[in-house]
Amino acid sequence: MTGTRIPESHGQQRRAWRNLRGTLAPRPTLSQLIVGLLCFLLGLSIAAQVGQREEDSLQGASQQELLRLLDESGRHVDSLEDENAELDRTLASLEAGQEDDAAAQSAAAERLEDLEILAGTVPAEGRGVHVTISDPTGSVSTGIVLGVVQELRNAGAEVLQIGPVRVIASTSITAGADGSIVVDGTEIPSPYVIRAIGDPTVMEPALKIPGGAADSVSSAGGTFTVRTEDKLRIDAVRELAEPTHSQVVK
Repeated sequence: MTGTRIPESHGQQRRAWRNLRGTLAPRPTLSQLIVGLLCFLLGLSIAAQVGQREEDSLQGASQQELLRLLDESGRHVDSLEDENAELDRTLASLEAGQEDDAAAQSAAAERLEDLEILAGTVPAEGRGVHVTISDPTGSVSTGIVLGVVQELRNAGAEVLQIGPVRVIASTSITAGADGSIVVDGTEIPSPYVIRAIGDPTVMEPALKIPGGAADSVSSAGGTFTVRTEDKLRIDAVRELAEPTHSQVVK
């Protein structure tokens, strides 16, 4: 029987497999190398042409394409300008809001100062009148002193002080056991000194009108003097009482 001879030894088998692998292994030829080189050069050429095409895309574009690109650029610029204008309006609004806040805070601070002055919790200074009522015989009653205070208020007095006591809305003027003048529990000795901040050109004539405060003091046997001052200071202050039944709602 005829056939392929099978090597009998182990060494012969290894040589046979090595010869078979050598026969099947690819061997590059000169023509294959030339074709590979040409493919590489062709790839470089294509890449260069693509780059050049991108650089010259606008040069090769038609008039219609150029107009379309110009129109798109114009719309983009308009959009950016609109956005910039909107940002400017937002900035102006924020600045105006800050100014409004500052004005509101300033107005609130001024209002607080006015309320503190009216409540008598802070000293005050301004133009006004200085009134002195002497009562050597003790015949000037609490009603007469109260009439002087009311006359000053009617004439526009904003801040009042009798002796060492600051006069506020709840101030009471009463008579003591010995007929003395008592203001909010404090006895005021004669002469009674009343200081009032307001327009002196209005308050002084109001006190001297016929049948007014000055005539009432003179009729009771006292003496009445008033002088205007451009800078009158009232130092007496009041402590605010704690509320008993109410509380601040936050």
